[in-house]
Amino acid sequence: MKEIYQKIWELAKPYYEKGRPMDVDHIEWMIEDALLVCQKENLEDSLLLPLVILHDVGYAEVPKDNPYNLDLRKAHMDAGAKIAKKILEKVDYPANKVEKIVYYVSVHDNWALGDKSVYENNPILAVFSELDFIWMATPKGFAAIMEMLNKNKQEMFEYVRSRPEEEKILFSTKTTKRLYESYLNGRKKELN
Repeated sequence: MKEIYQKIWELAKPYYEKGRPMDVDHIEWMIEDALLVCQKENLEDSLLLPLVILHDVGYAEVPKDNPYNLDLRKAHMDAGAKIAKKILEKVDYPANKVEKIVYYVSVHDNWALGDKSVYENNPILAVFSELDFIWMATPKGFAAIMEMLNKNKQEMFEYVRSRPEEEKILFSTKTTKRLYESYLNGRKKELN
């Protein structure tokens, strides 16, 4: 990982440690797979990596509650955008990129609010959203979300495999689709 991303992560990590219990694992996994997707799909990492690192920092500033609560989702995006701006300015990130990343943090969960338009024609937000979704199929993500939603392994597998229509992901890259299928197959094997 580039030194600048490491600096951003070092400043963001204390926020994640105050947020949801799963957040450090979530971000560490996401960084690794985002780097892989950038490499395989020739995507610009200077927007995707800071977005990945900073997207959920706002959970440190909102009440501890069910993150599926839509008011909480809005609040964490608003708080996260402010924190992201502060962190990016502290590391002297390019101003034109700070503006975009802060905006991306402020809308990254808009799909849950019924607005998918922000992801259309935006490969960075599309890949980000796909990776954020794929987390639920990873070993740690699966366990964390299963506990949060109070589901057993079979129920959680079905939840990840067949999402409600409004949450369905149409993968924008071959790499994110392969990652999802690979992680999901791993969880299927664990059921047998």
